[in-house]
This record gives sequence, C-alpha cells and structure tokens, in this order.
Amino acid sequence: MRLFISLLGVVLTTFLLTAKTVELNEQQLKDWQIETAKAKSIETLPMGSFIAEVVTPPQYLYSVTLPFQAQVRKLNVAKYDQIKKGQLLATVTGHDWIKIQQQFIQDSIELKHHKHVAERKNRLCNEGIIPKKECTSANAEYKADKIKFATAKALLRGYGADEKSIKRLFNNLKISQTIPLRSAFSGKLLKLNIGVGKSTQPSESLFVIQKKGALWLEADLLVKKAQQLSDGESLTLEFFDETFKSKVLLHAPHINVENQTQKVRFSLPHTRKFVTGLRDMVKISLKHKALKVSKKSVISLGGVEVLFVQDKKGFTPVAIEILGEDEMHYFIKESIALEKPIVQTSVAILKSMIESEDE
Repeated sequence: MRLFISLLGVVLTTFLLTAKTVELNEQQLKDWQIETAKAKSIETLPMGSFIAEVVTPPQYLYSVTLPFQAQVRKLNVAKYDQIKKGQLLATVTGHDWIKIQQQFIQDSIELKHHKHVAERKNRLCNEGIIPKKECTSANAEYKADKIKFATAKALLRGYGADEKSIKRLFNNLKISQTIPLRSAFSGKLLKLNIGVGKSTQPSESLFVIQKKGALWLEADLLVKKAQQLSDGESLTLEFFDETFKSKVLLHAPHINVENQTQKVRFSLPHTRKFVTGLRDMVKISLKHKALKVSKKSVISLGGVEVLFVQDKKGFTPVAIEILGEDEMHYFIKESIALEKPIVQTSVAILKSMIESEDE
C-alpha cells in the first residue's frame, strides 16, 4: 500500500509539474533576460572518472626455473632487456646435472648393446640357428631398455637440455660441464633473480619474462556504477591522454566491504604507451543516447528535478531523469517534452513564481 501511495505521489507530482505554465509579458521577459536553447543530443553517456591501473595478464608471464641446485657460470642478459625466442640467458652447472648425464650415458650404452644383441639373435632365429625363446628374451630386454632410455631423455629435457645437446650426448657419450638456459618465448625481461657465481635453489624463479600481448586495465568502481556495466559490453575509455574503444572483460566476484567498490577489468589496445603498473584517471563513457544540459538549467521543484521548457503558452516545468553528470553538465533521459527550447537563465525566478501561485 505504501509503495502504491509513493508511486502515486510521483505520478501526481510529475503531472502537476507538466500542467503548470508560467506566462510572462514582454516587459518581464526583457527585465529578467530569460535565455533559452535546445538541449544537445549525445551518443555516448559519460559514466564518471576513476583511478585505474594497467596490469599484465598472467598468461603473458613466463618463468624460467631449474629442477636442481646450480651455480651460475655466465649471465648473458640484463634486467629489462628485450628477449628473443631461443636467446641464451645464462650458462649454469651443477652436481645433479652431471649425475643425470651419467645416468643417460649408462642407459644409452645399455640400449645400444641390447639393440645389437636383439638384431643379431633375430637374424639367427629367422635362420633357425637358435631357438625363438632366446629372441623373445632379447627383444623384451631391448624393449625395457628403450623405456629406461626414454625416461632418461625426458629427465634431461626437464633439466633444460634441448634435442641438439641430447643427440650429441647420445652419439659422443661425453658429459658437458655446463648447461645453457634459453628463452622459450620472445618478450621483455621483467625480473632477474640470479648473478654470476651465485647458487640457485631447485624450482627458484631465475628469470621472469613478459611475453608480447595486450594488457588489462583494472579500476575499483562504486557498486552502483559497476552494476551499470555488463561483461562483454563495448564502451569508450579515456586514459593517459588517449581515447579508445574498449570492452568490459569481467567483474570481480566479490565486493570490497570497506568502501563498497567492485573491481572491473577492461581491455586495452596493444600500444607501447601503456606499461604495467601505470596508474591514472580513466573516464568511462557508455554507448547511450541522452541529452546534455547545463547544471544551471536544472532546479528542484516539489522534490523533483525539473527543467523549464518554452512553448507558445509560456514556460512549463518538466520532470527529468538524470543518467549521469560531469562538472558542468547533467546527462538526462530523452523525452518529447524536452525537444522544445530549455530555459538557461533566471530559472530560480520561474520556480518562485510557481511556488507563489501554490501559496
């Protein structure tokens, strides 16, 4: 019931506002210097300005690690260097690296030996010189050695050895004292956590490389503002002196209880101007038709925000719905009544005349 009365009150107020018209004679118009102009129609609705920060998507960060304790023999790059795919980053050595090569050589020798034995016995079996059970046994042993060899080879890859060095080790059976660390991606070296002569710990991040790709822009918006945006929605952003098209990527699934804000993530164009950690004000504009009017034209009448429009009879107050604002203007919902000229000056005088009539 209360809701019905409240809604009825709003309807009646709106009706009364649109029904009352202030009529002025020529002398009054001249004395009060009332100026009118039509509201400007806009295609994008400014939502406001907020502090935002450029962040790197985690899928563009690549960490170089080693599964064993190592010592850095040589360092080939410096922090913030531009890195190319396959570029040599450093040369390291370690006891475990030597040990895993020894095991690989041992498995390689056994594989080669049992391969020759199996091939020789298979020829003899085919000629009927030896029983087939000896061939079966030799083939089973060769198969087991191939599995051990494949495991040792995979372990070498896990330690950072490439196919070329593994093949060389298999053919030459000669242990290498050092292992080269190369980058698997092109990008920029963000973090360098090692130095020449220093020891590294297993699984420690030695290098962090930022791969090429578009960054994100994140901002904490008041919940009411954040809820006006939908994931995937296209909009326009002004950030760091650039204006560009963007898209809402997602909303954080929780609200900051201390300040009632919600983090919203936006897409950024791929440009060298935007750098991770950059903070600045971002102005958000939605694709939405509205009318732009001066704040001086808007006044409160009967608890409702109104504009005075001019028609043949005089000046009539029209209730408005404010969608947004900036320092100088309100952005209001379009309506047929607002297509007429809107009063720009002496709004308070028109208001006082209506209120005096009510009295």
